[in-house]
Amino acid sequence: MLVREMIKLGESRLTKAHCMDPWLDAELIYYHITGADRVELFLRGREPVDEETQKRYFDLIARREQRIPLQHITGTQEFMGLNFQVNPNVLIPRQDTEILVEEAAKIIRGDNSKTHRRKAWKVLDLCCGSGAIGIALSRICENVKVTASDCSEPALETAKQNAKKNRVKLRFRQGDLYKAVGKRRYDLIASNPPYIRSHMIPILQDEVKLHEPMIALDGGEDGLDFYRRIISQAPDHLEKKGVLILEIGHDQAEDVTRLIRETGAFTKVFVRKDLAGHDRVVYASALY
Repeated sequence: MLVREMIKLGESRLTKAHCMDPWLDAELIYYHITGADRVELFLRGREPVDEETQKRYFDLIARREQRIPLQHITGTQEFMGLNFQVNPNVLIPRQDTEILVEEAAKIIRGDNSKTHRRKAWKVLDLCCGSGAIGIALSRICENVKVTASDCSEPALETAKQNAKKNRVKLRFRQGDLYKAVGKRRYDLIASNPPYIRSHMIPILQDEVKLHEPMIALDGGEDGLDFYRRIISQAPDHLEKKGVLILEIGHDQAEDVTRLIRETGAFTKVFVRKDLAGHDRVVYASALY
């Protein structure tokens, strides 16, 4: 069997299993087991494949056929140009969250005139999961000290490994939202909390609802349970003119903006869209 023939067969099997990107996944699995890249595939696509490689390849294709996320098969996911270890204990970092990191980095660097400038920023990555937000900010911005918190001990262990892998130092705290950090205050609180409405969970892709942690997905009946708690308590954990920045679902900007305004503790609320044109990030500065 030739390389291209093997990948074509892998694609066919993944198509029948209703995987979203069968050709891409079939190629990525090949890259994963061989260390090859697209150029090598182009050059060697018509070369024969040894039996051991075929076995390893189709073993992983079989796992993907079961709708196990590709990232759980390879154990990694790229985010903001960095590689992150992922597993069933953490939400797989997604491109949408890069919008939050980019916006937070602009605020910290002083690119955004709407927020207060500081020489150094104390940052809280709340509900950190894999640590993607805090770790990426630590790599992008020199003037940050990041604390990453999560209620899940296994998630924190994964985040610690990712911090080490990406050569950054973070403080880690375990606990339910702000209970993890006591009375400490921060210049910026960033969070991608669970925001899927409970009744929508059953119709999510199998890769998500069967293999990613439910605790990182379920936002309650209206998807706003965590926003209510995070926003209402944020003024007690922000320094003067500190910033709260949140990832949101595409249809939640109005509700989350209202929750922020109802506290009476923030300036004007700003909304940023993702690359698809959907509302994705909400942020506001504390008044005092």
